[in-house]
Amino acid sequence: MTRFALKREISLGDLLTPISILVSLVAVLITWENDRAERTKAYADGIRHSCSTVSAKLQRWGTLADRYFDDIQPVLITVAAETAQTHTIQPARRDLYRGLMDAEGKASQRIVDEQLEIAYMELYGYVPSLRPPFDGIRERITEAESDCHERLAAALQSKIMDQKLLQSNDSKDMGNALRAEVKEERNKLDARIRAITDPLSSNLLKLINLSDEELVDSRKRAAESKIFENMSGSAEN
Repeated sequence: MTRFALKREISLGDLLTPISILVSLVAVLITWENDRAERTKAYADGIRHSCSTVSAKLQRWGTLADRYFDDIQPVLITVAAETAQTHTIQPARRDLYRGLMDAEGKASQRIVDEQLEIAYMELYGYVPSLRPPFDGIRERITEAESDCHERLAAALQSKIMDQKLLQSNDSKDMGNALRAEVKEERNKLDARIRAITDPLSSNLLKLINLSDEELVDSRKRAAESKIFENMSGSAEN
């Protein structure tokens, strides 16, 4: 009859086999966790970069809008000289209209060249829910520019038809009156655009300051993105 004997000794090889398996498993888990952390950080940094780009682009919109007022300075000089010489509204009104239209075209082209839409599209890829409120914000800025240009054009035309200014032989009188109107509208537009873009930049900063895990969590992003929903329709002074 065969007898079975238990081996009381455990060899070194017997010990190393499960230990090596355990070490390999731990190494795999560590590698997986590191990869996950790197992917999380890369995704979160992508959102932060997109937020920063959009914020910078919108802040720059104010700077670009302000250049319109520099563009019309030469035509103001021309108009002032013409009225002082002719004491009539023509050709001053015609030249003013052309100058304003030319400046309007340059202002629109600057916004196109700035590629704001491209900056938005990248952010929409991460947070699609931001598109409606951001579109509304862009529309408000465009409307602010349009309103300003229309008011300024009417005010400048009115000054050109001012009989007291028309009768002056000194171009400085008309020039100063025109520049005063430009300065007033310039300040109004700057304040209005800031009232739109400053809260937006502040809210984008809140997104940027979320942790990597919070930014990757779509529910958390959606919750934080709700702060933008009421911005597109809010009024500014």
